[in-house]
Amino acid sequence: MKKVLLGTSALLGVGLLAGTAQASDGVKLSLGGYMTNQMGVAFDDDSAGEAGDNINAFGVGTDAEIYFIGSVTLDNGVTVGVRFDLEGGDENNDQMDQAYAYFKGGFGDIRIGSQAGAAGNMYMLPPGSTANFGPYSPNTTGSALSPGVFDPEGMLANQDKSQKLVYYSPNWSGFSFGVSFTPNDNEKDYNNGDNADGQWRAASAQGDSDNNIGLGLHYTHEGDGWGLDLGAAAYWEGDVQQKVAGQDEQAGYNAGINLSFGGFAFGVAGTYLDDGNGAGQDIWSIGTGMTYNVEAWTVGLGWAHAELEVAGARDASADRVGVTGNYAMGPGIDLDAGIFYTWGEDAVGEGDYDSIEFGVGSSISF
Repeated sequence: MKKVLLGTSALLGVGLLAGTAQASDGVKLSLGGYMTNQMGVAFDDDSAGEAGDNINAFGVGTDAEIYFIGSVTLDNGVTVGVRFDLEGGDENNDQMDQAYAYFKGGFGDIRIGSQAGAAGNMYMLPPGSTANFGPYSPNTTGSALSPGVFDPEGMLANQDKSQKLVYYSPNWSGFSFGVSFTPNDNEKDYNNGDNADGQWRAASAQGDSDNNIGLGLHYTHEGDGWGLDLGAAAYWEGDVQQKVAGQDEQAGYNAGINLSFGGFAFGVAGTYLDDGNGAGQDIWSIGTGMTYNVEAWTVGLGWAHAELEVAGARDASADRVGVTGNYAMGPGIDLDAGIFYTWGEDAVGEGDYDSIEFGVGSSISF
């Protein structure tokens, strides 16, 4: 899902996976989904007080969702649809991942409900990752330290996929954009004591950010044997409620470029989080990578670096380099693997860390 870049025009229609019904039929639901599985081992600094302490060296993981998707195209040409994502595991009492409605036509795509915003769907990653593994930690990592801070919206919002209004433009000669408005970044299902039956205005608790804006821009070009992808994303917090000392409104910015020539793909991307660790303490990351594809086989290579400013101390940092491999067994069925080395420094200077990890996995989509 995050092999080359995350959420460009290829993903803007992800809510339209179901077949379109006739207007007279009404909205018809269908099923889709995925399951990824990973297992691996990591050898790291695990003595008392170190980052790897009390973490099992071996592990098995699973990520899974079932999509309930439906749409209908009306006589006026507007497509109306819904999407619900049911988590395969109950993580943090969060059984539903997304639930939104959309209205799509020549004017673009309007979505309302619990979902990722324009910045969370359109930020850029370099190539080099598989469905399970990557130097930018796309979905999972065996290391206790990771430079995976490329998503500006996901890193700054209190609640993943909070309630919002999103607009995605049509594609004009390869150019598209998206913009989103999040009234409250900690409100997903309106259970925060504000009574969903009688009050649709979110309750703003201390630390919540109200009236947030997300933006994504993307340009793609397919030439004769080559391709270009350019993208950028930004997320701005509105008003943080009941701020305490060291807390301020935050902003995040991401940009990247990916090039492809035949079976090769190359790219670089970076993210900057203004006040991401508190007032005056920024976070930034950069990554680069490449892939080579031959028939069903894809091999990737990449590196990522991140730094976090800490008041009164040196910057904390993390680096990660690795090699990935992917084999497409059949439509929607992949086997993948990765080998990674991760190292970093904490802000105090007494907890430097490194790890070597090996992982194998599978990805099944339907």
